[in-house]
Amino acid sequence: MRLESLVAIRMREAREEAELSQEALGVLAGIDEATAKVRINQYENGKHSPPLSMLDKIASVLGKPAIWFICENDIKELVLLINEVPAENRLEAIGQLVIELKNRTT
Repeated sequence: MRLESLVAIRMREAREEAELSQEALGVLAGIDEATAKVRINQYENGKHSPPLSMLDKIASVLGKPAIWFICENDIKELVLLINEVPAENRLEAIGQLVIELKNRTT
């Protein structure tokens, strides 16, 4: 799947999960109210891709890590779980996960 298509699908998925309209998401992400709905619609339909700075704002509004919008389907839940770990404990948790995964492959 093209990266642009993946971003579009995930954006719609996260926005609907958050129960926000396209206009509300755009405004909360800092897009002018007059163009918010149109821009989010274009992003969700893959007509345009948001710049990384805008994707980061949208991710923040939707409570998702920015990487979630572009990662492969088979690890998107893992990305969300890692993001739920408090920042001060995240490096340790990832380290433990890496050790566990290495043990399973050897």
